[in-house]
Amino acid sequence: MELTRRGFLAGSLAACGLAAAGADMFTPDSWLSPAVAYAGIGPSGAERAASGEEHTACTYHQEHCGGMCPLKCTVRDGRLVKVEPNTCVEDRYETICLKGISEVQHIYGAGRVQAPLKRVGERGSNEFVQVSWDEALDSIVSRIKEIQRDHGKQAVMVTSSSEANMPFLASLLGAQTGGNAGIDVGMGNGLDPAIGYGGGFAMATGEARDWVNSRMVLMVGCNFCESSLPQVRLFFEAKEAGARIVSVDPHFSTTAGKADEWVPIEPGTDAALFLAMTSVILDEGLADRAFMAAHTSLPFLIDVSTGRLVRQHAEDPQAEKPQTGAENPFFVVDSATGQPVPYNQSGVSAALSGEVVVDGARARTAYDVLVEGQKEFTAAWAEGITGIPAAKIESLARAYAKGPSSLALGWGGNDKMGNADIAGHAAAVLAGVTGNICKPGANVGVFVGGCWNGHSTTLGSWKLPDALVPSKDEMAAYDMRTKPNSVKAYICCGDLVAQHFANMSKTEDWVRTLDLIVSIDPYFTEGAKWADYVLPATTRFELDAEVGAVKVGYNQIVLQNKVIDPLFEARTDFWIQKEFAKRLGCEDALPKDSAELASAILSGAEDPQIASLTIEQINEHHGTWPLPGIEKPRQEYADFAFDTVSGRLDLYYQNLVPFGQELPQWEPTLEANAQNPLRSEFPLQLANVRTRFHIHNQFNDAKWIQQYFEPTLDANPADLSARGLATGDTVEVFNDRGGFEVRVHGNPSIRPGSIRLVEGATADYLARGNMQSVTNDAAVERGDELLCGPVIPFSDTLVEIRKA
Repeated sequence: MELTRRGFLAGSLAACGLAAAGADMFTPDSWLSPAVAYAGIGPSGAERAASGEEHTACTYHQEHCGGMCPLKCTVRDGRLVKVEPNTCVEDRYETICLKGISEVQHIYGAGRVQAPLKRVGERGSNEFVQVSWDEALDSIVSRIKEIQRDHGKQAVMVTSSSEANMPFLASLLGAQTGGNAGIDVGMGNGLDPAIGYGGGFAMATGEARDWVNSRMVLMVGCNFCESSLPQVRLFFEAKEAGARIVSVDPHFSTTAGKADEWVPIEPGTDAALFLAMTSVILDEGLADRAFMAAHTSLPFLIDVSTGRLVRQHAEDPQAEKPQTGAENPFFVVDSATGQPVPYNQSGVSAALSGEVVVDGARARTAYDVLVEGQKEFTAAWAEGITGIPAAKIESLARAYAKGPSSLALGWGGNDKMGNADIAGHAAAVLAGVTGNICKPGANVGVFVGGCWNGHSTTLGSWKLPDALVPSKDEMAAYDMRTKPNSVKAYICCGDLVAQHFANMSKTEDWVRTLDLIVSIDPYFTEGAKWADYVLPATTRFELDAEVGAVKVGYNQIVLQNKVIDPLFEARTDFWIQKEFAKRLGCEDALPKDSAELASAILSGAEDPQIASLTIEQINEHHGTWPLPGIEKPRQEYADFAFDTVSGRLDLYYQNLVPFGQELPQWEPTLEANAQNPLRSEFPLQLANVRTRFHIHNQFNDAKWIQQYFEPTLDANPADLSARGLATGDTVEVFNDRGGFEVRVHGNPSIRPGSIRLVEGATADYLARGNMQSVTNDAAVERGDELLCGPVIPFSDTLVEIRKA
């Protein structure tokens, strides 16, 4: 490298990026020497760079992983040279992982979109020319206006993400927003309705800090030590406090290696394990009958002939939302009189078991229906499904029932199976039957990510005029590939095309039919190859103002301050939306700048303590502010007043009566089950797994990480040997949907009959093709009745491999 840093920055950085930079650019002597602290808001980044000043600035990192790590960034000569944890109120929040550290190189990397690009070849051919922002935006908005004039406002769809967050864009355009995502919602579809959560992400009822109060932490399909790096210390604090951590996982994962015990399980059979554990607990009298009677819907009466819950009066099928228990009470059997009475009637003690006649119809308690339905789900039965010995299932059930126990589920495990909602529902029943929920040391859900599981608060927002609203979503975006719909133009903020849609051949056929595709992202992704225009967004570290976004992080309010000016020709999310608004004639509907937006978000907070904060106060506290009450781990519903229609833990799902899933019933996976005849042709189950090196498909192109990690197909050595393969071979992974090629690695921690590849392994980082070429996109019949629609069963996939 002949140029000085400042000369490189001013001259060639915008023109050619960092691809040609020599290794000496990243030596400790040149880049990582101590910096002079910089406090508060001062001169612009350009002025600092011109003066040669060295300073630190604060921002936060990824919200996509749930880490939201507060960061302190060293800037020298206008260039980011070091990223380290911020100084917060407590050292447990001073977190960072290798992905955050790697941003020193990554934001300057060859994967950045450096200027607006326009497609010149066939869609998907990856042929683009550079254009100006004005040319790109003028053309995009003109084309959108034509499409909406001819087909209506709903003919445009805007999907947003944490990579490029455009909260106003769909409203400005009157566009659809893509509906349910289909990713990460599998377990939540089954768990969340019981608790009253509306997001479908199965976020835990308590915080992982609370594991120190658990006697047992049962991790099922939860690779916490990979998926939640910034909070891994909580895992070890729990072990040191005496909690017994058991990892149930098909593969010997990182978390399994650190747990007290690893229990192997057949992929996609988590529901069978939970069902069998519930049967053991009921049969052996280990259930918490008092908790079930007082705090769950199990005492509620069910009309035997219809399967519907008995209520004071008939429900209105046309009602926009269901009536609450206060408006239309559920009925129980009064244990004193044996008569059916409203569950919330004063002085009533509900019986768990009983049968009565209500208005001429025979009715039984949900508990009795549960007990009868559980009889077939014995430990011996589950051994044949899960591969876990019956004696082990029984011992797990007894230990879990003893409590206090936490049941940690995972994103990226069983969540990617077609039957994931049943597993989530069965987990809710298991927790409810034992009372292991919403108590110190006893919680259930996905514990991944600090900001998903720590204390939270409701921040304000910027209110747009009433006329600026999105169109009603016709369907989930993944269904648009095969079902008739209105969408002609797709603005994709972040790489949803390759990350959120399985079965890539269907996706490719669909995008070829669209009139306009726009990709907005800091990095050139797989999905960008299909776009007509690619627009470069900034990263968390780049701002054209002193203040950007304000968010709720891990038990903190976190603020995005300017670290450096926007790189190349990248522009902030706010700037891009503002430019759209100018061309649409509604610029005045948006804040004048990002600082005004941040102030509005703060001042509109639900908590008066947060609403009274100013940007200056937060910056005096290093860009973070502790949320009230974080001295103790977060605990939702400690009073057992759940956000459900009844106010109780609702374990009976009346809307699933037509599908026989009102209480969880075992169903095998859609494709990757042992009885599928397709296994004779495609005998290997392909698991999409999380990794500490990536967040979905983000950081694929981070060169520093690439030094230590390459996406390889992990397979058991016995499976390789049977096919004449060895570590280092390039193999073709294929099924009747398509194929891709990747290097293979023999790994004895992988379950025979399965192979494993990290999710988001796209074409630029494999030998050939995209892993989504083979993944399963089938949906369960009950999908439309689930909280967030059907999950996309990426790992419910069968394949075969051979030497390429």
